[in-house]
Amino acid sequence: MVARVRAHGAANIEARQMDGQALDLPDAAFDAAVSVFGVMLFPDWRAGLCEMARVTRPGGSAAIAVWKSADGAAVHLLLSQIIRRLYPDNVTPMPCTGLAELADPGRLAAALVAAGFSDPAIAEVTHDFKLNVANPGDVDRLFEFMPHWSGLDAEQSAAVARAFRSEIERGRVGDSFAIPSTALIATARRA
Repeated sequence: MVARVRAHGAANIEARQMDGQALDLPDAAFDAAVSVFGVMLFPDWRAGLCEMARVTRPGGSAAIAVWKSADGAAVHLLLSQIIRRLYPDNVTPMPCTGLAELADPGRLAAALVAAGFSDPAIAEVTHDFKLNVANPGDVDRLFEFMPHWSGLDAEQSAAVARAFRSEIERGRVGDSFAIPSTALIATARRA
């Protein structure tokens, strides 16, 4: 992402890579801070929110997007739902605690206030993730990147894959299958 921003060659944009939990930036340096599905994945998401607040000037704005489900969105969400339905005892916790903690509007608002923001407003936005299902084998390759998948044995994996393909066949439109994915979009002011 940093390379793509730099490739535009805009004179008024500086792109740097750094730890979002310990930003190498001065206090109150920005009018706005934005995290789009980022802070929720940090090992210490609270530190990430505090860093956003620290670098935002008093009265400045923040916008944070997180998934409404602790299982994320798109293929991750659908696969997790199928595994929960078929093998509820085999669902492992997601490795990023922020996914679960910030998926609740009340907890998200409270986390923003605790980090140093005020007047949080939370909106829900649902968008259909369009999965290209022209080649089912391409879809199956996505499974190995999902934490819940690794907890299944061969028989369970086969059953989940069959259920996943069945969902696709019931809901596909041509070569596309829509997976509704809901985000929470939080806005707040720096206190």
